[in-house]
Amino acid sequence: MQIQEINQGKAVVSVTISKSEVTSAPNLAQSLGRTLRHELGDFLQKVYASVAILEARLPANWQIERDVLGRLRQRAEVCREFLDSVQDYLCPVTLDLHIMDLAQVANHVTEKVRQRFPAILINAKLTQPVWVTADQERVSQIGEALVTNACEAARSEVSIALCSDEGAVEWQVLDDGPGLSDEATSSLFRPFSSTRPGHVGLGLVLAQKLVMMHGGRLRLENRPEGGCAAVVSLPVDGVSPANCSADAETAT
Repeated sequence: MQIQEINQGKAVVSVTISKSEVTSAPNLAQSLGRTLRHELGDFLQKVYASVAILEARLPANWQIERDVLGRLRQRAEVCREFLDSVQDYLCPVTLDLHIMDLAQVANHVTEKVRQRFPAILINAKLTQPVWVTADQERVSQIGEALVTNACEAARSEVSIALCSDEGAVEWQVLDDGPGLSDEATSSLFRPFSSTRPGHVGLGLVLAQKLVMMHGGRLRLENRPEGGCAAVVSLPVDGVSPANCSADAETAT
């Protein structure tokens, strides 16, 4: 970096940044993501351990104190998920591809999210296996982000379906909410941008990144009858191992 100062009655500063400094920015971002995950992850482990110890020692009738500890654990879990998302967003991700039953994954995701949204009716009658070549953990991550997003937007109901057509599988997540506003549509896949309080704006961004790594496509659109449709299209045969690794898109 070179700094030149020219004095003509007032100070003018010109900054020149070398090409090597520009190209090192992605590595710096990735290093920051990994460091945050490691250092704060260690702290969160201490929080989990402390909560467990205190819960074991509290008298059974100290309900207020137990509620406080429960909320502390929940906040720690939110922080852990945020750190995981930041690391996945900033750092390269590698897929571990295997033949898997997408219906089984979808049912597991549905049950997991249903526990968090007991007031929302989630319809998912997925009884027939749907085989794809994909990374099961990452596909679960995609599904959880989309079903959670739908439940948060829904008035009362979310429907989930799988359908196959010409070498591709579609995973549809439909909600009966207000649909996408113009403001939300313009920033759907913009990192750290969210119209919902308490959200950091990485869920859909990461879902899109992981879908694209699988050679698929993610789209969100308003439904004619109201609500929003999130549709993941995945190739049945997956992608070649050479295409299973992706560098961070935001660090460039």
